[in-house]
Amino acid sequence: MCNMPAESLKEKALFGSYTHPLSLIGHSYDPLLSAIGAVFSSCELIAHIAIGDAQVVLIGDGSHGTYEFYAHRANLTKRLIEEKGFTAVAVEADWPDAFRVNRYIHGGALKNGHVKSARDSLADFERFPKWMWKNEVMPAFIEYMKRYNDSVMRDTQDPSKKVSFYGMDLYSLHRSADEVLKYIERVDPEGAKTARKKYNCFERFGEDTLRYAYETQFGLAKVKIAALRSPSDCHKEVLFNLKNLLINHRKYIEDQMPVNHDHSGHPAEEQFMAEMNALVVRDAEEYYRTMLTEDVLSWNIRDDHFARALANIADYLGTSKSNGDRNRAKIVVWAHNSHVGDAKATDMGRRRDILLNPLGEINVGQRCREMFGVNNVFNIGFLTNRGTGLSTTSFARCKVCLSFLVTAAYNWDDPPHLHRMNPPIDRSIESVFDEWATEDCFVITHKIVTASDGKTKKVKVSEELSDFLNRPRYQRFIGVIYKRTTEIPSHYSKCSVADQFDAVAHVRESRGIQPLEHEDTWKGLIKGEIDETFPFGE
Repeated sequence: MCNMPAESLKEKALFGSYTHPLSLIGHSYDPLLSAIGAVFSSCELIAHIAIGDAQVVLIGDGSHGTYEFYAHRANLTKRLIEEKGFTAVAVEADWPDAFRVNRYIHGGALKNGHVKSARDSLADFERFPKWMWKNEVMPAFIEYMKRYNDSVMRDTQDPSKKVSFYGMDLYSLHRSADEVLKYIERVDPEGAKTARKKYNCFERFGEDTLRYAYETQFGLAKVKIAALRSPSDCHKEVLFNLKNLLINHRKYIEDQMPVNHDHSGHPAEEQFMAEMNALVVRDAEEYYRTMLTEDVLSWNIRDDHFARALANIADYLGTSKSNGDRNRAKIVVWAHNSHVGDAKATDMGRRRDILLNPLGEINVGQRCREMFGVNNVFNIGFLTNRGTGLSTTSFARCKVCLSFLVTAAYNWDDPPHLHRMNPPIDRSIESVFDEWATEDCFVITHKIVTASDGKTKKVKVSEELSDFLNRPRYQRFIGVIYKRTTEIPSHYSKCSVADQFDAVAHVRESRGIQPLEHEDTWKGLIKGEIDETFPFGE
């Protein structure tokens, strides 16, 4: 006999009526991408397609170490590229590292030769956490993008239809500064001397960005260089180099046009690459200068950088047609749920300090809705409950199936481990999916409706559904570090899911992502968490 209250039974039925089965078979994404009914309004046909004609689709993950999240994002992105004309994938990765991938999928060369393979295109991902992009899913997806671009050029000869791959993070301060200097030395040797002097500001701090953070925050640098009567940080210097690139934008491009250089990119692309690296240096300097004492501000600086990167990518690709016409660039974004879901619908965004942080935490999901328009942005979140943690090569031999595993590090710069996740806590959105859904599924909370006159509007799928999902519930956020013993304060925040995401997916049983490199292979769990014979049970 069921003891569930009548109100809960009604809510369960409501929830169940709006769930769609989810699998890695391509057609399971149809409710997001295909017409699912039509109505007439004012004698005009309105097509109901969830993603509709969105310009930006953000696809999140509840952890950076779950195979299914990467696999679903790759599959869904393929369909967005092929069926919706998306021409860029922007990921939570550093700009110069990701640009090597971009060179490969466009068939281009690097200064030291061609990129040999999809796996080789990931070679520049050398900073922790390498497994976030050097993992089992990425080579096949990168190879797909290369084949797609080859077919575009074979069938249409229109480079504006090719797909590009970019990073939008800001941790590559020194690497990006080096890339800027290499570019300016090639196009403006005299100007490069000044640019190098400006970036030499960082030399007294060494390559350690944490040292820069300590010394600029706590005044140590001021004491050391007081005799030089120079500021304690490098803000003015990095701003100068960025402004100089922007001022000379047209000149540098035109000066390169008659030159046969050994880079694969068009001069406009080379200039864009340099400007983006200079933007990284500027924003990274501000991020590290504030990270130790103003965590909310540094978070906002980073996500504002994500948003600026996306705006610049859209502007660059939107003006890339050879005839000068402006085409509307459509971008897929891969990042963590904490970045992708609208921060205004989370406790992180609701917490405000009148003096220090009047706006609370923001994120790129919120900024995209503000920049591109809420009717042109679709946010998708991915959640999970429990997992096996096994690689595909391990399943056949495994005699013991251990639940609740995710790939993550114990601390920053540590190697990845298989961590046993705690079951989701009561009153969390994960527990609702786990108790009320019998399979992997997703729920669509909003649709982008397009009328025959071309105008779009985002509408709720159901007021009742939104009211139910918007009740503040805990949601688990696991990044590259997992703190099992302090999971609730470390990894949970209350969210209103229907306002946070336009669709939310739940994977009941997932496994840890497998790193590609030998030194990053799983190191096992701490003693007492797992049998020593795992994964083979021998």
